[in-house]
Amino acid sequence: MSDESSKIHINDPLRAEDIDLRTLVSHRTAVQANDTVESVFALFPKSNVEFVAVLDQAKLVGLCSRLQISELLGGRYGFSLWARKPIGQHVSPSEIRVLVTTPIGDVLKKVFARGGDAFYDDVLLVDENESFLGLITTQTLFKVQNALLRTNIRDLVEKEREIQTKNEQMQMDLRMAMELQQALISVKYPLFPENATVETAHLRFSHLYLPASLIGGDFFFIVRVSDSCAGIFICDVMGHGVRSALITSMLRALIEGLGPEAADPGQLMTRLNAELTNILQQTGTLLFVTALYCTLDSRTGQLRFARAGHPNPLRLHSSNNEIEILSGQPDRGGPALGLLPGARYNTTDVSLAPADRILLFTDGLIEAEDRLEQQFGIEGLTDCLRRNFDRQDGLVELIEKDVRSFAGSNEFKDDVCVVLAQWQPGRSVVKQK
Repeated sequence: MSDESSKIHINDPLRAEDIDLRTLVSHRTAVQANDTVESVFALFPKSNVEFVAVLDQAKLVGLCSRLQISELLGGRYGFSLWARKPIGQHVSPSEIRVLVTTPIGDVLKKVFARGGDAFYDDVLLVDENESFLGLITTQTLFKVQNALLRTNIRDLVEKEREIQTKNEQMQMDLRMAMELQQALISVKYPLFPENATVETAHLRFSHLYLPASLIGGDFFFIVRVSDSCAGIFICDVMGHGVRSALITSMLRALIEGLGPEAADPGQLMTRLNAELTNILQQTGTLLFVTALYCTLDSRTGQLRFARAGHPNPLRLHSSNNEIEILSGQPDRGGPALGLLPGARYNTTDVSLAPADRILLFTDGLIEAEDRLEQQFGIEGLTDCLRRNFDRQDGLVELIEKDVRSFAGSNEFKDDVCVVLAQWQPGRSVVKQK
C-alpha cells in the first residue's frame, strides 16, 4: 500500500514537549513480505520514496530501500536470481523502530548515533502493539533538530535579555539603596556649641567609610543628643547588600525614635536590641549586628558608651601620647544585637582630658589581610596611631593609607568604618550677629 501524507511543515518556535511523532510521518508506503523483489523494485519510481515498510499481513517485518533492491537486481545475474524471490528475505539489517510515545530527544540521539551506510535510513514508527504507523525520514528529523536548536537559542537569547534587564534593575535598586545609605551616614557633623564654626567647635569629628561592595554592612551616624552632648553610633551588620542597608536604616530610625533614652547608652542599646530582635523574629531571619553607642559631652568631656559584641574603642591620651583600649569594667559588654531579646547592656563612664581623642571602628579594619592572610590587627592600628600621634588633622586618612599599604590592594573583603572624635574645650566661639 502507499498512503503518502501531505508535506510536513516544521515551524518555529518548536519545543520538544509539544512534538507528536505521528505528525512527523513522511509516508506510509508498505509492501507485503511475500511480494516479489521485482514488484517492489517497480513500486519505488511510482511512489517516489526511498524506503518502504515490509509487512506480514498487519505485522511489521522490517524495512527495505530502493538502493538495496537496485544493488540486488543490478548484478550480472541479479535479476534472474532474485526478481521472483519474496521481499521479506531482503529487509534491512540495521532498521530503527521507534515507539510513538518516545520523547523526541531520545529519538534524535538514537538516530544520529548511527553510522555508515544506514545513517540516512528512514525510521519506522510503531504504536504500543508494534503496529506500523509510518516512516519518518532522516531529513525530517534534521529539520526538527534544527528547529529545536533555533528555539533553544531564541529562548537563551530571550532569557539573557531578561537577565540583563533584571540585572540593570537590580543595579538601579542597589544604587538607590547606596544613595539612601550614604544619605543616612553623617556627612555634616553637629556643632557644639551650636553657634560655633568647625574650627571653634568643642567636639571635632572625622570618619572613614570603605564599603567592600556597592552597599556596605557597616554604618555610623552622629547626632545631637542635647545642647552639649553628641551621640555616636557605629555598627556592623552581618552580610552585605540591600538587606544590610535596610537593617542600618531601620537601626537609625529606631534610635531616633527612642528619643530621651539616647542619653544613656546602656539603656538605649537594651531597648534597641529588644526592638530589633522582635522585628527579626517575626521575619524568621537569622541576623545580628555588632554595635557601639557612645555619648560625649562637649562641656565636661564625659564619655559614656555601651557595646554589643563590637570592638572596644581606643582612647588617645593627649597628655602622654598613650593609646588605651577602653574595655570598661568586667562584663560591661553585651551580645550582638538581634540575638537575645532579653539582653541588657551596661554603660561605661570615662572622663576625658582636653584634646583627648576617641577612635571607634568596625572589625573590617583590624581584620584586613595581606597576601599571606596575616591580619592588620589591633597592633597594626595602634602602631599607625603612635607614628602619627601628633597629627591633628587627616589621621583617619593616614589609617586608610596604612591599611591599604598593608593589604596591598584597594579592595577589602569586609567593610571598613572608622570614626574619630576629639574633645577640644575652651575654644573661642564666634557669636552670631
